[in-house]
Amino acid sequence: MINCAVNPQAAREGASAYGPVWKSKRVLIVGGGPAGCEAARVLAIRGHRPELFEKGSRLGGNLIPGGAPDFKEDDLALARWYEAQLKKWKVPVHLNTEVKKEDVLKQGFDTVILATGSTPKVFSLGEDEHVYTASQVLTKEKECGEKTVVVGGGLVGCETALWLAQMGKSVTIVEALDKILAVNGPLCHANSEMLERLIPYNHIQVITQAKASKYQDGVLTVDQNGAELQLPCDSVILSVGYQEENSLYQEVEFDVPELYLLGDAKKVSNIMYAIWDAFEVANHI
Repeated sequence: MINCAVNPQAAREGASAYGPVWKSKRVLIVGGGPAGCEAARVLAIRGHRPELFEKGSRLGGNLIPGGAPDFKEDDLALARWYEAQLKKWKVPVHLNTEVKKEDVLKQGFDTVILATGSTPKVFSLGEDEHVYTASQVLTKEKECGEKTVVVGGGLVGCETALWLAQMGKSVTIVEALDKILAVNGPLCHANSEMLERLIPYNHIQVITQAKASKYQDGVLTVDQNGAELQLPCDSVILSVGYQEENSLYQEVEFDVPELYLLGDAKKVSNIMYAIWDAFEVANHI
């Protein structure tokens, strides 16, 4: 079946045609990632009056760190496209604005959409001063040094490792499962197979069936099938997945009659899930 991750209407134009609007509603959207932007776009096209609030300084959510490597520039292009679309459809966008429970309840919107995204999972390795998330490194909030270890060999971990290796860094991936890219599925075969080949091509060491246990004095201790490995490194980059950020939803779920939770805030997944989920909800409000 033909489909498109970022265009839910592709090859299903009839089934996904924009539905008619019987009453134009004021819709509060919290979160300016792919799900929030797609919801705002579809609502505006259909004749509703969405208003979007984003606590960060730009739209895009996880597209911003995700698009940092030059081979992921399409992520940043998608974020810019959403910026242009929301301007085109005259959707009010409020950046650097964090929405709290009282803001949701006092604004007088007919409908509320929460697309508050997800946050990286973290855990302590002891001396955490040089333990960063992949997002912090990708956005250049943190500098990983010349030698680093990426804990987690999923899609984000592999892309981060590849990006750093192409900049001349010495990179090792530590993965708990028996192979890299075993999660985050389903992945496009062309992308996953290319990544699997680019990792060794760029001299990235991969240690599977291994778990990081301690980082102390510039050395990461890794347990691999009962054996203890010592990996000297300037930093450790955690790429062990994301968790839903739905705290605002939990605060208001019994106080808002028409309330929707979208994208990663509902279930951490990928760009396709976030955009398709947002499209379906926004097309039926």
